Amino acid sequence: MLRFVIIASPLVILYSYFQMESKANSTKEHPTDVGLGIAIMLFFILVVLAIGFSIDLIKRCSKKQYKVAFIDLSFLSLLVLPILYINCQMGGCCDNFCNEYINFIRKVF
Repeated sequence: MLRFVIIASPLVILYSYFQMESKANSTKEHPTDVGLGIAIMLFFILVVLAIGFSIDLIKRCSKKQYKVAFIDLSFLSLLVLPILYINCQMGGCCDNFCNEYINFIRKVF
């Protein structure tokens, strides 16, 4: 449960910040691109969470706590999908992988 709170709290804070900023942005005479800044912050939040869960996964495997390591691995698998998607949308590493990955995500969702 604590791991879920660790993931959910920064994402809920970011979502509420996005709602506040988009409402304020819509009242401006010349609206700006709020979504790009939010996407960049989301990318960095997800990367920090993935690094933290990776470190915890290595620590739990070395202590032979495989049940907790499996939970870390499941959270990592959920974090990697949006990280790769945002990375590919912002000019990822190789075009073939990114094109196939983006097409896969569009078909699934």
